Amino acid sequence: MPLCDKPSVLRRTFISGLGSLAAVALSGCGFRPLYGSSGVSGSPQVLAAMAQMRIRPIADRSGQRLRQILNEQVHTNGPAEQQRYDLDIQLNKQIVELGVRPDSTTSRANLIMIATFSVSEAGAKLFGDSAQAIVSYNILDDQFATVASQSAAEDRALRQLGDDIKTRIAVFFDRRLKPQKDKS
Repeated sequence: MPLCDKPSVLRRTFISGLGSLAAVALSGCGFRPLYGSSGVSGSPQVLAAMAQMRIRPIADRSGQRLRQILNEQVHTNGPAEQQRYDLDIQLNKQIVELGVRPDSTTSRANLIMIATFSVSEAGAKLFGDSAQAIVSYNILDDQFATVASQSAAEDRALRQLGDDIKTRIAVFFDRRLKPQKDKS
């Protein structure tokens, strides 16, 4: 058996070359990643605009946790002294039971959380959207274990919503600030 199968080595080299070529082509047409320090959400202008955003209180305990997650993600260096923008969020939660045991009890559930949000400036709505997270968890025989499982699922869903909201707002600010970048 040969140590190096020439056709497979050539194929892998060809595929990696195509991947590199695609990356160069995408960067030439203005493609920018959403994440990371070189991405949209890491842009200094976007970070400065997001730091000027006041996150309004959200109803319920889940809303308080989502607000805290967003404050940590959006105000990485603390909020700006002047709060120019307002972020309003309405959070809805639904539990859909899935797996049914032979004794007609459920064994699995989906937690569906939907956040409808809007960014406004001086009372005028600039941007609005919604984000959704669906997370599954087990319904166990032990009630405490089920509560812990549901709580962990809610934490995962809130983190997903926070990431999604931050990314969508970062894209909005990037597009809004783009004409100002081109003028300077």
